[in-house]
Amino acid sequence: MPYYGRPPKRNGIFRWVIGSIFILIFLGVIMDYFLPILLLLGAGGGIYYLATRKSSLEKANIAQRLQDLKDSIRLADRQVKLLDNYLDEKEYAQYSVVGRQLLPKLAEIKTEADSLKNNMDINIYKRVTKKAEAVETDIKLQLEKLHVSSASEPISQAENDLLRQAPELVKVYDSIQTDHRAILEKIEETDNKAELTALHQANMQRFQDILDGYLKIKASPKNYYNADERLAKAKAALEQFDLDLDETLRQLNESELKDFDVSLRMMGQKTEEL
Repeated sequence: MPYYGRPPKRNGIFRWVIGSIFILIFLGVIMDYFLPILLLLGAGGGIYYLATRKSSLEKANIAQRLQDLKDSIRLADRQVKLLDNYLDEKEYAQYSVVGRQLLPKLAEIKTEADSLKNNMDINIYKRVTKKAEAVETDIKLQLEKLHVSSASEPISQAENDLLRQAPELVKVYDSIQTDHRAILEKIEETDNKAELTALHQANMQRFQDILDGYLKIKASPKNYYNADERLAKAKAALEQFDLDLDETLRQLNESELKDFDVSLRMMGQKTEEL
């Protein structure tokens, strides 16, 4: 007798296939509608993560810069105290060296404080910049009294020796050295370069002889006759040499204006004819 209660096996397979198709269609519909949403949610989460991470990095960077600024200020304070001690002990050479090193650091402190102004207490910012400006002004004033340039270039050994032994000669020495370099540059452009160079170097050697003698007498005046008188004459000779170099430089500059003078005279003649 046939078993009518059992559905045909073929019909079960058919229903399974149809059901699978509907499920796939349903999933496709879901994916069409919800996949863009999921992608947007994922992108939004990624953007939020990057934004919060960037914000954290910026905060960490600012915190590090503030700490570095504090360290720079503490170091500058120690150097200022050192400068005060140098002045008290009349160690002008050391003052000049440290002072010129500190000036660019003070400028950096002011620049960084301005950059971090919005991340600092306004009273602290004002106090930092005011102190930096005051110290900067004081150092420049002291260097000017010592006849030392406030430029950041390192002091030469000769300047160092002068600051230690004869600070009264620093101004004229720097002026002579400046003229010396300018004269050498001008001589390079002349036709009789060798002759002019030899003459100038001979004058510079005489300058060096006088300077060396001055420093020897200044170091031990009791070991020489008429020390004060000879020091005064040597200082006057160096100052006159500085003036002589100024005149030499003017003459070299004038030699470059020959064409200018000729053209100027010709232009004046034509103007008079008109």
